[in-house]
Amino acid sequence: MTPFTPRLRGTSVLLLDDDVDDLAMLGALLRQAGADVTPVTTVEDALRALQVRVPHVVVSDLVMRGHDGFTLVRRLRRMPPGEGGDVPALAISAFADDEQREQALAEGFTDYMRKPVHGQIVEAVMRLAGQPTRA
Repeated sequence: MTPFTPRLRGTSVLLLDDDVDDLAMLGALLRQAGADVTPVTTVEDALRALQVRVPHVVVSDLVMRGHDGFTLVRRLRRMPPGEGGDVPALAISAFADDEQREQALAEGFTDYMRKPVHGQIVEAVMRLAGQPTRA
């Protein structure tokens, strides 16, 4: 038996969700895969975290109290490349439909997934971070 190799070792992820249970579960899955996860519950906290460290990937819920994931990606895309403006961003939402998906991609998200994403989050982050996914 070969030892487990974390597939996301060296990958930093900024994870935004106002549902603390989803935040904890997704954070645990990404950490188990070796990612360095910065979990936040508000857009304001996400923007502060981006000033401290630019992650390899941003994962954001779309529908939240206060500012939503669309607000985050708009602000992110106004940042200069290298300071966050070019970071791949994954939108996740429980209220998924084709119109919301199209809006998320038009606003600047790189990809979109419907919740629950637990079984797919690691592969999605690997793909967005430019790492090969499992076949």
